Amino acid sequence: MKTTLTKQYIIIGFLLLQNLVLWAAAPSGYYYFVNNKRKSELKTALHTYCSPLYVLDYGSGPGFTWEGLYSTDKNSDGSVIDMYSNITRYFNGYNSVSGMHIEHSFPKSWWGSHVNNAYRDLFHLYPADGTTNSTKNNLPLGEVTGTPMLDNGVSKVGKNGFGTSYTESCFEPANEFKGDFARSYFYIATVYENLAPLWNSPMLQNNTYPVWTPWAKELLLKWHHQDPVSAKELTRIEAVYKIQGNRNPFIDFPALADYIWGADTTKVFSFPVETESFLLTPRRGEKINFGVILKNNSRNYTMNIKGVNLNSSLNLRIKNSTAAFSLSSQTISLSDALNGVSLQLQFAPQTAGQYRDTLIIENGGLSQSMQIPLRALATDDFMVLEPTEITAVGAKLNWMSDPQATDYQLNFYQGDLQAGDLIISAYVEGSSYNKALELYNGTGSTIDLSKYSIQKQTNGAGNFGATINLTGTLANNQTYVIANNNPSLNAVLKAKAQRLDSLINFNGNDAIQLLRNGVEIDRVGEANAGADVMWGLDVTLKRKSTVTHPTLNYRLDEWQTSVIDNFDVLGTHTMQFSAPNYIIQNQFVGNKSYYSVSQLQPNQTYTYSVSAQRTGGLVPAVNTMQIHTGSLDAPVAMDAVNVNSTGFRANWEESLYASDYLLDIFTREGQEITSEVEGFDVVGSNGTPLPTSWTGKISGNYTSATNSGLSTPSVGFKNNNDWLQTKTYPLPVNKLSFMYRFLVDGDKSSLIVEGLSNNIWTRVDSIASQTTTKTYPEYNFTNTQKMSAFRFTYNKKTGNLAIDDLKATYGGYLTTYLHKDLSVVGTQYDMVNLESNTDYFYQVRAVLGSSISDYSDVIKVKTTTDTGFTLENNNNIKISKVPYQILISGLQANETVRLYSITGACISQQKASSDKIIIPVYSKGVYIIVVNNEKYSFTTKFIE
Repeated sequence: MKTTLTKQYIIIGFLLLQNLVLWAAAPSGYYYFVNNKRKSELKTALHTYCSPLYVLDYGSGPGFTWEGLYSTDKNSDGSVIDMYSNITRYFNGYNSVSGMHIEHSFPKSWWGSHVNNAYRDLFHLYPADGTTNSTKNNLPLGEVTGTPMLDNGVSKVGKNGFGTSYTESCFEPANEFKGDFARSYFYIATVYENLAPLWNSPMLQNNTYPVWTPWAKELLLKWHHQDPVSAKELTRIEAVYKIQGNRNPFIDFPALADYIWGADTTKVFSFPVETESFLLTPRRGEKINFGVILKNNSRNYTMNIKGVNLNSSLNLRIKNSTAAFSLSSQTISLSDALNGVSLQLQFAPQTAGQYRDTLIIENGGLSQSMQIPLRALATDDFMVLEPTEITAVGAKLNWMSDPQATDYQLNFYQGDLQAGDLIISAYVEGSSYNKALELYNGTGSTIDLSKYSIQKQTNGAGNFGATINLTGTLANNQTYVIANNNPSLNAVLKAKAQRLDSLINFNGNDAIQLLRNGVEIDRVGEANAGADVMWGLDVTLKRKSTVTHPTLNYRLDEWQTSVIDNFDVLGTHTMQFSAPNYIIQNQFVGNKSYYSVSQLQPNQTYTYSVSAQRTGGLVPAVNTMQIHTGSLDAPVAMDAVNVNSTGFRANWEESLYASDYLLDIFTREGQEITSEVEGFDVVGSNGTPLPTSWTGKISGNYTSATNSGLSTPSVGFKNNNDWLQTKTYPLPVNKLSFMYRFLVDGDKSSLIVEGLSNNIWTRVDSIASQTTTKTYPEYNFTNTQKMSAFRFTYNKKTGNLAIDDLKATYGGYLTTYLHKDLSVVGTQYDMVNLESNTDYFYQVRAVLGSSISDYSDVIKVKTTTDTGFTLENNNNIKISKVPYQILISGLQANETVRLYSITGACISQQKASSDKIIIPVYSKGVYIIVVNNEKYSFTTKFIE
């Protein structure tokens, strides 16, 4: 934790950090256009020049924000930096981390949750403990006073005690992170000041300056000063800069906050004088991608070049002299470079294929040359391209630009009559050198394989460098198997192969892709997931017959998994087709190479085909393409508000695209379901020590991935009658699972699994050694079986046995629903007529048409004890005041009950149909309540 510093040392620290960050990290000239400005002008200049060049897509996997967080928020031991809790969790490649959310520290609901660059900007996205995030939700920052609703040692949620303007609930981070949050807020309010009309928060005004309400500005500046820039932030800004190409100026120059909002707003901010030669444009980190064009076509790119402090002309060159890339000039005079000049780059390929090179700008006094990667692709065929900007309800459809086309005709539909292109139909990662890949042609025509190639990634990262160029033809409805070229290849596998190649040699973390004319079209495996993510180890994957199109988005639900060394699936592939249901048919969309579709349904597959309109007629693309719309996001459930003795208001964040919501409100009896996983990490080579409270006699362990589950080591049963007994679990176990692997196939060894029930051991299973494949059995039990522990005994003949990842699940709830799948329009629901001092729970799902999202987190709320006044009268009517409600009981079920303001305005009128009525009251004031029927009338005044 950081200690509180005196003002003197804070100022010194600011100056030291300012100089440190500038000279160590910020590139020369990055803040050139922002110099000598103050207040709102300074803020707007930062908005103009500090926006990101690139942002990742939002979500999990390569190219998504979890990949970014893997780089920006990972400790050296692989654990996640969590500014919201002290729970230690670990990254698993670029996948989402269980129990954590991607938190918009500046809540996305404050600008309407629109999916823009701010939605995906890593400078305010952080991995956050899910429970804490759900509790804090979109609350403003503040300093908690009184008893917190949440205090986990890092984060607090409770009533705000900072100032007097805002006294409702707030979120308070730990002292060591308060400056981090303040600088994230400064960044968003500056770089995205164009969102000002959408701002909606107790901290914000709807303007670009000053943005903050007075109390919020005072709070943020206080935190900014008390918690100076840390080493963590200095490391993180560099990681984000590598990804997005931009910087958070309030980390580079903390004093900027005072010049915009603080004590120095009357002064201009002067950045250190630039003495080095540098280029203002292009910006460091820029890349140029010409995309995909037809060979013999050309595409131009205009680049603006402007330098500062240059002392001679600039020279430009294509590093490897690739003939397809050319420059309008290779020399820029000193005068033009200082004043700014436009340069034309052209890509004009004569042959199909991938093109990569680097544009180098050098000399002129630059201490380092500017190197800009160039990327392009040329094909022989007019092709439909992968869709982009995919959401749950829409996408951008793409195709190549045809220089001879005057228009394009689009078809968009569900269903297929033939495959869109060649696909990868099977993947075999077998024992030893038994590796193979299968392709399938379902296009309705014979395919020229010379247009296709295969590339492989190595150990889960890097370029897809190694390439197999295919040859020959492949008839419709036929498969093409490529197997490993090794003398040890299984004879059955070799007989099924049409080609042998040494590149077909992978170990479970090597993604493989199929290309047509150099265009990536299909992929098996998780690309760039890291060497530790063994997505394809010891398995055979067969593409499901319902998959008719290639895709670069590897999804396991498109594949059937079978055991290691299963070669029978090769050569058997088929496809299922259905008649198209057209949404757009033969529509001309203009002379452009894209078309955006909307109002689609989530979790659906759509197909599109395109034809180019040329002088001689329509020329169809050689392929069709599919999009798979995304899922509806599960709503983020928030803590209940207006909690009182008889009710509460359930509320949740708006889920993008949802039309309505399904709400469950329920009670629970029992204990939360708990899963304990034992990975045997403590067991040594001699079989000891065993996990705490476990007993047994085993011979050792295995430290290879082949004989282990998720991670090494596993326990080794190497002698006859080796045995292992679990701990006694605190509640009856309802599910047991584990990994086992026999090291010798069919040697008549066996594993006996027993369960302890009412102090009697009973046999659960007897497993014979019939395969050396890793196997994951799962056993389910009822509570009446009362399984409390398990024992494993090995009957050995010749081979050994490995066991790992034993998981026992116990506990559970008896759930009673007050509402189940209650349809709610909006993001809140008032629950009434509840019992006081009772635990209730709610969860919610988003709905659009027939699509329903996953459940939100479950929110627990406890109704309060009745602490309000009670007033009785001669008619036996009782009026009780509790927070936010008036409860009127003792009625005859025929009264009219009215609530008036002190000015006489009727706020509520209800007809009693039972012996009680509840009137919600959401604001303080003086009210009058009138109860009457044909026989009596009762009036009283109360203060809320």
